[in-house]
Amino acid sequence: MNEDLISKKEVLRLTGISYGQLYRWKRMGLIPEAWFIRRSTFTGQETFFPREKILRRIEEILKLKEEHSLEELVRILSPEAAPEEVVHDDPTSIPSIGSAGREFLWKEGGYTFAELVAVAAGAEAMRNKTKLHQARLLVELLREAEDVVRSPTGIFLVLAEKSFEREGISLRISFAVLGKDPVRLDPGSKVLVRLDLERLVERVKRELGR
Repeated sequence: MNEDLISKKEVLRLTGISYGQLYRWKRMGLIPEAWFIRRSTFTGQETFFPREKILRRIEEILKLKEEHSLEELVRILSPEAAPEEVVHDDPTSIPSIGSAGREFLWKEGGYTFAELVAVAAGAEAMRNKTKLHQARLLVELLREAEDVVRSPTGIFLVLAEKSFEREGISLRISFAVLGKDPVRLDPGSKVLVRLDLERLVERVKRELGR
């Protein structure tokens, strides 16, 4: 999937921030290195960004920096700074999980941050009208990929299904995959849910107040 890009010059014009601010936030990890995309143009090399992500991130920084220091914002916004110390006993109290995530809980309490993100992925799939057994595939996949949850930039989580017909027998298989965009699937696969893991991690962090 081709992502809509915006030039650095246009970002500075639309947001009113300076070149220095942009690169300071980059050094601090508030804006991921992966978002700085170098492309050749008729005037030479220019820097572009994923439009929706960069504009949303700058808007969040400008809004939150009135109440938080930049160091605090790194903990709140940077997906690479996932809070390792989180132990949460009531996942359904987190808006990203809520009652839709109740079916995915497997213990009484003590959920780590990565486990909360896994449950949130399942809850989001349920809100997208997938079946419980299908949504559970996302939860199980993320539970086995804690290292990816801690480095989610550019990673997408895809729930899909594929139908097979052999000798008069029809089968439909659901599966979940994790990878950098574009996530490649077998021909004929139907995408049921596509989640931006980086965005999901950010949302859970903000709801935890971290």
